[in-house]
Amino acid sequence: MKKFTLFLILVIFNISIMAVFADKLSWSYDIGDNISSIAASSDGAYIVVGSYDNYVYLFNKNGSQLWKFQTGSNVESVAISANGQYIVAGSWDKRVYLLNKSGQKIWDRLTSDQVSLVNITPDGTHITAITKNYSVFVYDKTGVQTTTFDSRNKLAASSVTPNGSFIVTGTKDSNIRMLSRSLEPIWEYKTGGNVQSISLTPDASSIVAGAYDNKIYLFDKKGTLVWSKATGAGNHLVSINKDGSKIFAADLGDNTYIFDSNGKQLMKRKLKNKANCVSMTSSGDYLAVSSLDRKINFLDGSGNLLWSTETGNLVNSLFITNEGKLLVGSKDNKIYIYDLSSYIRSESQKQSKDTTSVPDVKPPTKTDDTSKPSTVTETGRSFPLIYIAPILIVLIAVAAVVFMKKSKSTAPLPMTQTKEKSKKDELKCPSCDSPMEKGAKFCGNCGNTFDEKIELKCPNCGAAIEKGGNFCSECGQKI
Repeated sequence: MKKFTLFLILVIFNISIMAVFADKLSWSYDIGDNISSIAASSDGAYIVVGSYDNYVYLFNKNGSQLWKFQTGSNVESVAISANGQYIVAGSWDKRVYLLNKSGQKIWDRLTSDQVSLVNITPDGTHITAITKNYSVFVYDKTGVQTTTFDSRNKLAASSVTPNGSFIVTGTKDSNIRMLSRSLEPIWEYKTGGNVQSISLTPDASSIVAGAYDNKIYLFDKKGTLVWSKATGAGNHLVSINKDGSKIFAADLGDNTYIFDSNGKQLMKRKLKNKANCVSMTSSGDYLAVSSLDRKINFLDGSGNLLWSTETGNLVNSLFITNEGKLLVGSKDNKIYIYDLSSYIRSESQKQSKDTTSVPDVKPPTKTDDTSKPSTVTETGRSFPLIYIAPILIVLIAVAAVVFMKKSKSTAPLPMTQTKEKSKKDELKCPSCDSPMEKGAKFCGNCGNTFDEKIELKCPNCGAAIEKGGNFCSECGQKI
């Protein structure tokens, strides 16, 4: 019984550990070719996928394929409107496609090069496309081309607001430029190295750039440098959330960083290989990062690691919804959907925390930090509450073992000892040697009378006992 109890405790413990560290994979789907891009509607009800098999796919949140649409070549980028009514795709056939929710083509437009990135406004009224040579194209919902910016092969990076109002470019000669919808120059800034990555808020109120001069730059809409921060190597990947409160950066030294809008470094984490994809929630409270070692990390806005997993191949695209659904497009031809909602605080919890403690918010300070930031790799990490479960189970198991040992020490004497003691105290008939009770006048087996005919003997030493005696006169045994 003891071994079975201990075995049961170990089984429960192992199950709890498996539940805590499970990948939380909701579903996966094998397309049959490389997944290049993945995105979802604002409520996560519709998921659009672009693949190198030349098709655009639409799935519902449960993993059922609703339709697929064929283009003329590899689909490099996809996007979807907030309500899921419009889907845009960019293909290596140099075309931009606008599709409706049913998978029917509304229009397609020819660009100057292979399309590497597309975007659409939440209401679906404007579509933007960036080509492989960083030229920019802007269309309205009817397919009218409203803006075209020819890079003339002089750009190393470019970005555009979803409605096409502002275009920001990084040139091969280390300049950052902002242009209006009409392509009029708004401002220009000279960095110390080629600008490799640019990200901006939807209204272009904040612009972040990563350059090969080992610096991250943050600008406001007017082109004023808010701050710059030194990193460990050239920066190839940057991202900024919707309101500009969180900035992510990755350098070629395998380091990743998170800064706030004031330039305060919230995290520096050393990876085993370079980061290649990042996706942030609109609030900036959570982000997912993949790296070339086939690992995905899920972090909060302060850089605390909440969850991690390894994939079977390189990740090409990540998308995290505000509800905590992580969409992964992999080079192993599969879509993976992970439910990480258990790690995300509900809006009511956020509001409760915000009303109990409202910190003073100061405007961003302009700084130009040329010194290297202090390394805070793997520090300041909070202890996830889900890890408490296995600890509690261990404590319960220890308590159970202690209780069983204590119960054993206070257990009553075995029945065999009681029976042996009672046998010593009983008398036997001198005629047939049958057991008899003390004070009996007749033997229950042979009927002999004990008053006159029998001689009582001590059951301990065998000495004769006088009639009416209560103790043996030889050994003192009680009769």
